Amino acid sequence: MLIGFNSNKWFEKSFEDEYHLRMTNIDITKIEENVEQVLGYPKNILSNQFLIKNQYLCGHTLNLETLIYPHLIILVKSNSENFKERQSIRMTWAQKSRLSSKNVRLAFVLGTNPHNTSVIDESNKYEDIIQIDKIDYYYYSSYKMIMMLRWINDYCTSKSRRTSHIDLVNYVLFVDDDYYIDLDLLLLYIYNIDHDTEMTTYERRTFITGELIEKSRPRRNLNDHYYVSLIDYPYDIYPDYISSQCFLMTRYNARLFYIGSKYTRLFHFDNIYMGLLAYSMSIKLIKNNELFSTTLSSINIFNYQNQFLSRWKTIFNNKINFNSTKKPICIRGYRNEKLVQLWNELHQTNLTFSF
Repeated sequence: MLIGFNSNKWFEKSFEDEYHLRMTNIDITKIEENVEQVLGYPKNILSNQFLIKNQYLCGHTLNLETLIYPHLIILVKSNSENFKERQSIRMTWAQKSRLSSKNVRLAFVLGTNPHNTSVIDESNKYEDIIQIDKIDYYYYSSYKMIMMLRWINDYCTSKSRRTSHIDLVNYVLFVDDDYYIDLDLLLLYIYNIDHDTEMTTYERRTFITGELIEKSRPRRNLNDHYYVSLIDYPYDIYPDYISSQCFLMTRYNARLFYIGSKYTRLFHFDNIYMGLLAYSMSIKLIKNNELFSTTLSSINIFNYQNQFLSRWKTIFNNKINFNSTKKPICIRGYRNEKLVQLWNELHQTNLTFSF
């Protein structure tokens, strides 16, 4: 017996040669209206529902054509028991008054937990919770992703053809609850996109960016946390995909991905599933691995704390070189006390973590 030999590789199919033969090819230029006429009846409609909708987060009016949507919606993926994580975010980079002044809205998207009954009280108090009727579990991450895309489609995109263009310049950031987000740098990045005169309408419709993962392989070891069987995924590589831990897209594109999800077989892991959706719709994933880094962690940063804080203080002093690729918008590994500590260092405040 050869140690480390994986016989599964003998039976894998070629993704590049064979996947397209089974997928539904979605021409996004033909699905603006009458989707079912073009693609037929949807094959993958989730039966899940919203337990807490928060449907007016984007605004509410009787006249949909005069509804002023927030420029940016931030959807934070969180487990129902992660109240401390949510509270530290509310105290720091997502302070409600700060978001409102910048025309930004934020919601935490939760699943269910039979041992946590306080979510409704939390929602009533902070008015920033969306909850779906699926247990929080990493194997169900694609369910939560599809439900977030559904929520954007149903409650945060234009329902009028005459105003659908506003979704080309309105955005949604998806992020996990253990991240620090530099909101000022994010809005500066969006400002530059909005004022890019060379960007086409098609590019705005399909805009999605983040940390691009290329040519990764399925994990076939039964003991691996992210094990995938040949039955679930028989191919040798995954499509290129954007890390789902922190990425940005136009709300127009979020609607396209939601439509695509109705015709694409569900896959366990949300980042891979989003890659499959992009592949089926021939949507270009924009590589932005340093600005939307999901591999940097607090361990690396605290090893170089002095250099890190010096660099960030320079950023907050408005000495930003936008052409530099060394200033990440999102940094992984900051939660609870550690997030509050970072915020105090960067903004010279004296917040005390409480919950």
